[in-house]
Amino acid sequence: MQQREPLGAPAADIGSSKSGSSSEESEESVGGDGNAGRRVAEQLQILKSLIPNITQTDERTILEGTRDYLQRIHQDTDQIERELLQQSQGSSSLGSQRDHILGVETEKLMEGRFVIKVRWRKGPGMAGHVQRVIDLLDVKMTSIVVNDQNAEEMLTTAFVKVKKEMQMTEEGLQDLIIKEAQRSGLSP
Repeated sequence: MQQREPLGAPAADIGSSKSGSSSEESEESVGGDGNAGRRVAEQLQILKSLIPNITQTDERTILEGTRDYLQRIHQDTDQIERELLQQSQGSSSLGSQRDHILGVETEKLMEGRFVIKVRWRKGPGMAGHVQRVIDLLDVKMTSIVVNDQNAEEMLTTAFVKVKKEMQMTEEGLQDLIIKEAQRSGLSP
C-alpha cells in the first residue's frame, strides 16, 4: 500500500522522483506560492505588451515605463481638454458665459488642512474641470463631494491637506485656486 503525502506539503518533502518537482521548487522560492508568482509574471508580461517602447523584461523597468507612460497620457489629456475648452469658449459666447466657476471659498480646519468649496455653473464636463483645478494645486485630497445647489449650479467640496513646507493660509489657497481656474479657462 502506497503512503500519501499530506495536502500542502512543501515540494521538497514530496520527493524528487516525481516529474516537475524542480519547477515546483523554483515556484516555491519565487514567493511562497508558485501560482501567485506565475500570475504576477504573466500580468507583468501583459502590462509590458500594452506599453510602447519597453524592451527590457525586468519588473522595475516595466513598472517605471508604465508609470511614465500613464503620466504622459495624463498630461496629454489635460492639454487636449484645455484646448477643447478654449475652442468651445471661443466658438460660443453663450457657452463661455455659462460654463465657469462662480465662486471659491476656503476654510482652515487645522494646521495644513483646509476645506475648499467651489461653486460652478452646470455644463458638460465641468465637474471634471473643477476637480482638475483642485488636482493641479499640489495638495493631497482626502475627500471630495459634488452636490446640486439648484437647477443651474453645483458645489464641489474638497477636504485637502497641504505640504508642511507650503505654510498655506486661507487667502493664499483661495488665490491659488483662482489662478489655476483662470489658467484652465474657467475664471471665476
